[in-house]
Amino acid sequence: MNMKNTQWQNKRILVVGIGRSGYDAARVLHVLGAQVTACDAGSPPLASGLADLGVRVRKNWQGGLPQEDYDLVVTSPGVPAESPILQEAVQEAIPVWSEVELAYHLSQAPIIGVTGTNGKSTTAALISHILITAGYRAVLCGNIAAEGMERTFTDAAYQSRPEEILVAEVSSFQLEWVHEFRPHVGVWTTLSADHLDRHGSLEEYGSIKARLFRRQMKTDFAVIPGDDAFIQSLVQTEAKYIYFSLQNIDTIEGCVIWSDAHRIYFRNGDETVLLASTERYRLYGEHNRRNLAAAVAACLPWNISGEHLEEAISTFRAPPHRMEWVAEIDGVQYINNSMCTNLQAAEESLKAAPVPVVLIMGGVDKSDTPFGKMVPLLQQKARSVVLMGADAANIEKQLRAAGWEHIVRCDSLEEAVWRARDLAHPGDWVMLSPGCASFDMFANFQERGNAFRRIVHRLEGSHD
Repeated sequence: MNMKNTQWQNKRILVVGIGRSGYDAARVLHVLGAQVTACDAGSPPLASGLADLGVRVRKNWQGGLPQEDYDLVVTSPGVPAESPILQEAVQEAIPVWSEVELAYHLSQAPIIGVTGTNGKSTTAALISHILITAGYRAVLCGNIAAEGMERTFTDAAYQSRPEEILVAEVSSFQLEWVHEFRPHVGVWTTLSADHLDRHGSLEEYGSIKARLFRRQMKTDFAVIPGDDAFIQSLVQTEAKYIYFSLQNIDTIEGCVIWSDAHRIYFRNGDETVLLASTERYRLYGEHNRRNLAAAVAACLPWNISGEHLEEAISTFRAPPHRMEWVAEIDGVQYINNSMCTNLQAAEESLKAAPVPVVLIMGGVDKSDTPFGKMVPLLQQKARSVVLMGADAANIEKQLRAAGWEHIVRCDSLEEAVWRARDLAHPGDWVMLSPGCASFDMFANFQERGNAFRRIVHRLEGSHD
């Protein structure tokens, strides 16, 4: 639903949080004529930029609502729902929107929304790449964090045109305050225990993600895993279902897209169609074949030809920090998977490795993760585990209790890479796949991955 630009004029709007998304929300609303106040609990660098534009800025704001009247509060994903400022707005019956809700009201283009614990960035990038390869004007935006791909949903929606397609990665944090948000295509990749420090339980986490589909209508499409009964139980929608999987599955309603090791297929009722070869798909692992199936399913409404689909599959490259090859040193491949911040992602990356792995992991555990569960997989795929970070001791304790003894503890990522080099044999992988958040040692997972690249390249240089 696109609100006319004039409807924003003189609206009194409070933007909470001045990170990347809050900055663009405040900037765009200010340009549209709203009376914008932006506040932040700290003193972020972007605040001065907003002040220069003429936005009223309140830094180091720790209280509830500033003593002014507001028509709307737009909150950033980093602000918890129970924060005093948002709860006070609710008590005073002031509407609270997330950036996603704002973008929906600004957009003139149809929206493909992609959510999930893991795989949403790769799937969103794949969808965008397939559509662009087929000649459509797709715009990748939203929560995606990868060099060269970062654009806020608000900015993309504000500048959108009806002939474009917005492909937006959407996090659970961004779905906490949606009301009318209705993507034409909704995609849910996976669900596993993550962010439970914010959402409390897997059920609550899943119920928030299910809001992606809540307002969809019969002309829309819901793309969900065909082999995940829990996700299926959470999705309530009027949209048409498209299931995706690694194999042909029985469904009561809807159609199915599945990708095996060589081809990708579509089935609707009794009719099965071969869509394209996947022989030239370069991403490792079953999880990436699932991502491909989900992406192709999301593109079904645009009738992509088999020729364009095969071209897109063969030319797609994963975003940085996601199973990214960095270097080969003494016959050992170094892989940067810094985006891996939970147990499920760590397990999927291990499964994808075709050779023995020296695994570098650790950091901040956000969800009381049962790391001992991964020991059977370690016994199949890993040579050693090199641990670092705030929760290294707890992870080591769990792994040893479950029977895994090949563990080395390090105090820094640089030490971890050098120790991993000593442990690896020719033909092995050394893989940074932390299974934990990065903020004990780095600003974010990108900084962690960039540091890994630099250390590996120094190692490469010292070898020469």
